[in-house]
Amino acid sequence: CRISDLSGRARVRVRRRIVLWRLIVDTIVVGLDGSKGAERAVLWAAKQAQVTGARVIAVHAVPRSELWMFDAAQIDTDKLLVELRGQLEGAWVASLGKAGVEYTTRLVRGDPATELLRVAKRAHAVMLVVGSKGHSAMADLVVGGTVHKVINRSDTPVVLVPPPAKKGAAPRAAAGRRSAR
Repeated sequence: CRISDLSGRARVRVRRRIVLWRLIVDTIVVGLDGSKGAERAVLWAAKQAQVTGARVIAVHAVPRSELWMFDAAQIDTDKLLVELRGQLEGAWVASLGKAGVEYTTRLVRGDPATELLRVAKRAHAVMLVVGSKGHSAMADLVVGGTVHKVINRSDTPVVLVPPPAKKGAAPRAAAGRRSAR
């Protein structure tokens, strides 16, 4: 057996592993709501889809309670849903189109966390990507926190894309270490 024969076999094995990995990673679900956190999440999902060849399902969930409030105030919810669909299929997924990845959009009604988990499960997604809004833990307790619910209830791996660092903010020290003075 010559060395050149071995190097050829190694190349074939590496190529096969990459192909197999691409077959495994075929669906990424990303939650969108028009926030800066969601914008960063869709950018991250687009990059991941480019690398893996995955398709992306972009989901926006409209809470039924919001629709009921609009109905009670006699605001036409059909127009609202058309506007949201336009944003979802336009500006919110623009980075997916620019990245050249295969994607679809879904506008669903219901609790955002529950609906994201439902779409991920039905699509057999390998990951669910959500953006962090960067608000306080107290706000999560009061509001309920969609991200918190998704992370704690998901059977699918969840990627939480952090908010951008605030301008002028010092980087945080690692847990258990003191920052340099």
